[in-house]
Amino acid sequence: MVLSPLVITQLEQRLQKLIDDCHAIDAAVVTTIDGHMQAMKQRNKDYPLERLATMGSTLMSLGDTITAELEMGTCDNIISENKDGLVAFMHINNEMVLVTLGQEKSLGMLLSHSRRCAGDISKMV
Repeated sequence: MVLSPLVITQLEQRLQKLIDDCHAIDAAVVTTIDGHMQAMKQRNKDYPLERLATMGSTLMSLGDTITAELEMGTCDNIISENKDGLVAFMHINNEMVLVTLGQEKSLGMLLSHSRRCAGDISKMV
């Protein structure tokens, strides 16, 4: 999937709005399902977002496989709860994944803002 520079700019603006609107989110990445980063934004910390894009797409693919094997429908999101925060992976559409992370353990805030952002992005692409 190749996005135009205008769409990439719009994605970056939407990711910045996500981070500005939700204090629980420190970084956000839009990646293709095959691991190619399309856009990223982060607050202050220097996370390895390129690697996160690749891992996020792989993890979503694994989630899709697991839920298909168990006949549980589609995999909407995957949450990694860690000692120092949260990472959420969710489908934007069949070709793209949104990855959000934060050091604060506010799962509800992170998920609700991320879902809204993923919905907005799905309309853009």
